[in-house]
Amino acid sequence: MVILNQQEKLEKRNIVVVKSEDLSSYSDDRYIVVDPRTGEILDDAQGYGYKSKRNAFACWAWKTRDKSKDEEKAQRRSHIQKWIEAHSDFMDDLEQCWFEIAKGSWGKEATFDAKLVNALLNNYGYNVDFTASELLNAM
Repeated sequence: MVILNQQEKLEKRNIVVVKSEDLSSYSDDRYIVVDPRTGEILDDAQGYGYKSKRNAFACWAWKTRDKSKDEEKAQRRSHIQKWIEAHSDFMDDLEQCWFEIAKGSWGKEATFDAKLVNALLNNYGYNVDFTASELLNAM
């Protein structure tokens, strides 16, 4: 199985990033996104051009992403935030753990991470439908 990087995926969708002679200066190259079949400029960073090919590819990928997934992520985040509001006792203990680790009470090697959150969820007996990382990101 071949895994394509973002640039290769975009090239398969018939876009290329080229240096714009009009937007570049003697010391600063600028790049734009172009449809190679028609020569149409698809994205020029609002007339300024991108500072690198990588940035141009990344911005074009973000602008043309599947926006239906954004709604799914928002719903999932909302679901997690409702869980957080409903389980204030757990969240208070989680905050206390974070405080003790930040203060250094648990030693220099102690870290507040998803592994610790998973352990606390298991200690409380919660079987949640989201990951510890998602919980931390929703806080």
